Amino acid sequence: MKKREKGITFLGKDTEFEGKLTFHGTIWIEGHFRGEISADGNLIVGEEAKIEANMHISYIVIRGEIHGNIIADQRVDILGPGKVFGNIQAPSVVTDEGAIFWGETRMPSAKEAGKEKSAIIGSDEYAGAPPPTVTAIYGIVTDQETGNPIKNAKVKCKGVGQKNIETNTSGYYEVTNLKDGRWRLKIKAKGYKKGKAQVEISGGKTYEQNFELRSKRRNSYFLAFKSKKS
Repeated sequence: MKKREKGITFLGKDTEFEGKLTFHGTIWIEGHFRGEISADGNLIVGEEAKIEANMHISYIVIRGEIHGNIIADQRVDILGPGKVFGNIQAPSVVTDEGAIFWGETRMPSAKEAGKEKSAIIGSDEYAGAPPPTVTAIYGIVTDQETGNPIKNAKVKCKGVGQKNIETNTSGYYEVTNLKDGRWRLKIKAKGYKKGKAQVEISGGKTYEQNFELRSKRRNSYFLAFKSKKS
C-alpha cells in the first residue's frame, strides 16, 4: 500500500505497546507491539514496525518485521523489505522479491497439505530459486465515511477474460491467476455508489487495489437536509 487509506486505524512509529490486541476492520502498525493479536480484520505491518506476537488474523500485509507465528484465514503477503521469523498457516502465502521468511508454512487448501521445509526467502541461502508467486489483484473494500469493511460486495474483473467474485466478511477480495494485460475492476455493493479502477498487469506480480465506496443514503440525507434548509 503506497499511502495511508482513510478510515484505517493508524498506530505510528513512535508508539510502543504490549498486551492483547483485538479489533475489527483494518489496522496499520508502524510502531512496536509485543503480546498477542487476535482479530477478524486486516493487519498492515509498515516498514518501521516491529511485532513480537503470535497472531490469528484474516489477512495481513507485511513490510516490517514480525517475530511470531501467523495464522491467517485468507492470505499472507510478505513484501520487500518485510521479515517474518516464525511459522505461517494460511490458504495463500505470497512472498515478494527482497522479503525474508524464516520458518515453516502450512497451507491447508493446497493439493499437497502439510509442512514445507524451513527456508530463508530473499537471501542467498534460498538455493538460488525464486520464491513462489501468484499473479493476482487483491484489496479491501470499505465504507468511505466509517472505514468499516463492506462484505458481499460484487467484484467484476474484466480484461483477458472475466472473473466475478465477492468480498468476505472483512471486505477482502482477491482475483488470482490473471494473464498479463489491462484489467478493469468494477465494485457494486447494496446501498453504495459503484467503484471502478484499472490495473495493468505484467510479469506475474501481485497488485493491491483498495476501494472506498460512498453510501447512497448519506447523499439522500444531504439533499433532503439542503432542501429543508432552503
